[in-house]
Amino acid sequence: MKTKPRIIGVMVVSLSLFMSGCVNPDGTPNNTASGALIGGLAGAFTGAATSGRHGGQNALIGAAIGAVAGAVIGNVMDRINADQRAKLQQSSPQTLQTIQHNDQVAQQQSAPPPASGNSAPPADAPTPLKVDDIKALTAAGVKPDAIINAIKQSKPATYSSDDIQAAQQATPPVDPSVIAYMQNPSA
Repeated sequence: MKTKPRIIGVMVVSLSLFMSGCVNPDGTPNNTASGALIGGLAGAFTGAATSGRHGGQNALIGAAIGAVAGAVIGNVMDRINADQRAKLQQSSPQTLQTIQHNDQVAQQQSAPPPASGNSAPPADAPTPLKVDDIKALTAAGVKPDAIINAIKQSKPATYSSDDIQAAQQATPPVDPSVIAYMQNPSA
């Protein structure tokens, strides 16, 4: 019986360590790998927790099923992101360049300082997103939460009443939650 709590403990710790997700060599999220990893861990945990004497065997079966399901879901997410990126590259390459620049700035700012004592060069400032960038992201099919996160990364982005009106009249329409954030970024 000591094995079951130990397995569960290892799975919980492993899951918490890997919740930050996997990334591709270029720094973009790899949802396929993250989905497989998280699905496998969740499946193993469920298999171990719901079985009696066959906890190890059921944990393996659960891990396999969870890994496959997680990889499939993650792959769909990766394809959607790639499609959105391609649409954005085609329709508004400047917006894609701004988003990529702001992602790099955010990564530099969140990176731990080097242990050698040599200080890294200061990160560039993020580029504020313009209303046209927000319209381009909307047209590319980027989800409202992702657009709001992009606006947060592009600080200090402030929008005038004319900017808000332009966003409200955009075709396709900018999501109301994005417009609300543009109006009140502190909320």
